[in-house]
Amino acid sequence: MKKYLESELRGRGLYEITNIKKLRGEASTRNFFRVSLKNRSLVAMVYPEDNNEEIERIARLTRVYLDHGLKVPAIEEIIGSRIILQEDLGDLLVQTAFSRFNKEEKKKVLERIADIVVTLGRIPVSHTASTLDTARMKWEMDFFVSHYVPHFFPPPLDIEELKNTLHSMVEAIGPIDTFAHRDFHSRNMLYRDRDIYLVDFQDSLVAPGFYDLVSFAFDAYLDLKSLGIFFLDSLEERGMAIHEEQYFLTALQRNIKALGTFGFQVTVRKNLSYKKYIARTIRHILNNPVFERFFDPSMFISMGEERKME
Repeated sequence: MKKYLESELRGRGLYEITNIKKLRGEASTRNFFRVSLKNRSLVAMVYPEDNNEEIERIARLTRVYLDHGLKVPAIEEIIGSRIILQEDLGDLLVQTAFSRFNKEEKKKVLERIADIVVTLGRIPVSHTASTLDTARMKWEMDFFVSHYVPHFFPPPLDIEELKNTLHSMVEAIGPIDTFAHRDFHSRNMLYRDRDIYLVDFQDSLVAPGFYDLVSFAFDAYLDLKSLGIFFLDSLEERGMAIHEEQYFLTALQRNIKALGTFGFQVTVRKNLSYKKYIARTIRHILNNPVFERFFDPSMFISMGEERKME
C-alpha cells in the first residue's frame, strides 16, 4: 500500500514528499501512513480496495463533528476511492497521555471528555443512517460466543443456554435513541495542544443512551480507578442524568462485545497485541453490579488465558 500511496501522491504533483512512514495498525484493514512534506506532514488513510461508501461517510461525519464543535482531523484531500489525506495531529493517544499526567491533569482531561460525551449525545440522530439496535447487539453477543468462548472459556459449557442469557441481557437495554461515536475509548482520542481530538468515528450510529459513556468509563485500554467517580460527577454537573441499571447493562454488553473482538483478533487475525487487554475487560465484567443477575462468575474464571485447543 505504501508504493500505491506514493505513486498516487507523486502522480498528482501537488506534494513535495520527503518521507512516507507506516503508522500503528488497528483492528480494521485500513492502513495509515505519515506523509512528510517539506514544511509539514499529513496522515494518509489508505484502503486495500475501492471503498467509496466509507470514504463518503467519513467526509460527511467529519463535517457533522466539526459543525457541532467537536475536534477531529480536518480532511486535506480525498484521492480516488481509496485514500483520504488528513491533518496530522501527532501520535499521543489519551491512553498514553493519561498515564503520564498527575491527578489534576487527569481531572482536566476527564472534564474535557465529559464535555465531549454530552456534545455527542446532543447531535441529532438524523446525521447517521446506522443503528445499534437489539438485533445487532444480539449479533455481537453471538460473535463473542463464536470467537471468544471456544478459546478462552473453561469447558464444559451449554452454548445455547449462554446465547439465550446473552440475548435476554440485550433485550433489557434501551431506549436506543442517542447519537454515538460507537468506539469511544482512549485509543481513539488524540491529545494535542491540551485538547482532545476524536478519530475512528466512521461507524457513528444511533445507540443506547449511555453507549459512548460506558465505552470510556469501562475502557479496555485505560482504567480510571478512583477517578471513575469524578468522571461520572463531571457528567452529572453537565446535566447528564445517569440511570444506573441502564448504565451497567450497557457497560456489560459493551465489554462482552469487546471480548468477542479481542478473541477474533487473537485467534483469527493472529494479532496478539489485543491479548493484554482481555484481563482488564474481564475485571470490568466481574465488577459490574448486574453481572451476577445473568451469569455465574466461574464462567470467567480463566481471566482471559487462552486454553489449548484439542
